[in-house]
Amino acid sequence: MIMSANVYNVIWADDECDTLSKDNAIRQLFDDNNIEVLKYVSTSEALKIAIESYKDKIDAVIVDGNFSKTDVEYVDRSDISGLIHTVSFIELFNVKRDIPFFLYTARKVLLEEICKNGELDYFKNTERLIQKGNIAELVNRIKNDVDHIHSIEFTVKKKYQTLISIAEELDEQSGENLHQFLLDEARDRNFDKSVDMFGKLRAILEVILDSCKDNQIVPEIVNSLNDFKRYWTLDFRTHEWFGYNNYYPKDGVMPKAIACSLGDLIDVLQDGSHKKQDLNLHVSEYVTEAKSPFLFRACLYLVMDILRWYHDINEKLINGEIQSPLYVQHSRTY
Repeated sequence: MIMSANVYNVIWADDECDTLSKDNAIRQLFDDNNIEVLKYVSTSEALKIAIESYKDKIDAVIVDGNFSKTDVEYVDRSDISGLIHTVSFIELFNVKRDIPFFLYTARKVLLEEICKNGELDYFKNTERLIQKGNIAELVNRIKNDVDHIHSIEFTVKKKYQTLISIAEELDEQSGENLHQFLLDEARDRNFDKSVDMFGKLRAILEVILDSCKDNQIVPEIVNSLNDFKRYWTLDFRTHEWFGYNNYYPKDGVMPKAIACSLGDLIDVLQDGSHKKQDLNLHVSEYVTEAKSPFLFRACLYLVMDILRWYHDINEKLINGEIQSPLYVQHSRTY
């Protein structure tokens, strides 16, 4: 089966847009590389309207350095009002998804002389400032940048960067493992190394446990995931925490919605981390035979939610919103 090629939809803003749209060499190069210009516009106000109209279809935007914000009879060679206006709304259109903007200009030197207040920073930092005439370079940059933005790696990093960073702060290996799990999940990889995967996911939870002890979120005597599980278990008869060795979490430290799933999560991770005959749940066998990713995915997302919970509670401690320790010690009789 022949795979259809990617089509790259762009909007081009330039005061010479009529001439550009009729340039046969450019049109042929664009056709050869599956670049389609959705609209040519001559002002930045028209550009903004066009982006709003085509926002779900646009892959990239090309702008000139020397064009006006509004319609004028003659564009002075030092008129960069269109560029300045464009820079002001790039971030607006990149909130929900990334649309790369390329500055394609014949006046790079002049622009650098005029723009002294960071107006060109976006284009320089992203290496999207291209000398007009180097149309092949522009084409290649559009294709490469759009392909990168649409890639799984970029999507995962953008969607989960905060959680990955939190995991990296706890432990570099945890950050690497979490990132790889999310990449594999996005690629819908077969989970044929279940013991290794559940073991690494359990290791992330163990790092969270150690950090909870270091920051007095749980008492020092909670030394294992099994202790951690019991400490956060709810007695649904009394609506109280089971606790561990007469230590109990203070009210509101962990949401009960998370706590009620923590015990099952730890049981699955402990079982799935080993391949022995005497295991109760036989997680590894199930995942390998069923070739189902869903159990691991469920565990992955629960661990991520616990990671998010740990970060939030620790931030409150750092900011002085709550005071450690976050547990109490007393005897309780049932």
